[in-house]
Amino acid sequence: MEVCTRDRDFKKLDIIDNFHSCIWTERYYGDSVVELVVPATSSMIKKLPNGIFLCIDQSDELMILETKGIEDGKLKCLGISVLSWLNNRFVRASSKHDARWWRIVGLKPGHVLWNIVEKMCTANSPYLNGTINTGITNPQQLAIPGLGLFDYDKSGSNITVAVPYGPVYDALRKIAVTHRLGMQIILLENSLGFRSYKGLTRTSAQTALPVVRFSPQMDSLIDIKELDSITALKTAVWAFAPGLIPKTLQTTPGVSRLAGEEYTGFDLRAEMIFAEDIDTDPNDDLTQAEVRTLLKA
Repeated sequence: MEVCTRDRDFKKLDIIDNFHSCIWTERYYGDSVVELVVPATSSMIKKLPNGIFLCIDQSDELMILETKGIEDGKLKCLGISVLSWLNNRFVRASSKHDARWWRIVGLKPGHVLWNIVEKMCTANSPYLNGTINTGITNPQQLAIPGLGLFDYDKSGSNITVAVPYGPVYDALRKIAVTHRLGMQIILLENSLGFRSYKGLTRTSAQTALPVVRFSPQMDSLIDIKELDSITALKTAVWAFAPGLIPKTLQTTPGVSRLAGEEYTGFDLRAEMIFAEDIDTDPNDDLTQAEVRTLLKA
């Protein structure tokens, strides 16, 4: 197995050939993980910073390292798939502060999955290129560089879904589990491709194929002594106030950013929150400027 890191343009950086173990676990619904254990040297720590892409020659999937820990002179690195990293993007299709759902009408389940990724994460989206106003200033910054379509499952009947506003991957997974569709984001030369597909069931719910069972004792991603982690890190947060009264009162959302450099692409780890406690009751006489100031706080 060849393990290597890649830069933000998906080009190879370093081959990690001196490792104790590498457990690469690909999962049907796209929440794949990797555990890499290497000597805890300054060289290895420098080669494996949090946020670096990791790949192996036996897989088309790409992982992102999120957490590092040191135990007994060994550096243990944990990563997640690019697909599950999409929880650093959010579903939003309206500028109205009280809006909570995005309705997708008349598409196959596999196409619905791609539609969410395309509209909420790619540069060609009308929601991210400014054609449709979502209340986000400069929405282009949320587009993920190099992300496009590889393929999507075309089976099943057309469906209509109400996608809740919130993290992208969480929304994808609910639909994928409901319709039993697999998902991946795979590496295509120097770009990324989303795919959804329908696999064969190997659970005990069927008898046509041999059953595959996994033991909980095989889970290696436990009892980690954490050194540092970016799993919960967000570099930009947009705050909406769904309690605005009257509903016609318009204001842009509040924005909070991590101080320092201007974060873009995979370094822009975005989140949307609802400030439920901020409203504009007529007795309060809050102006748009005052609401925005509260949302920034």
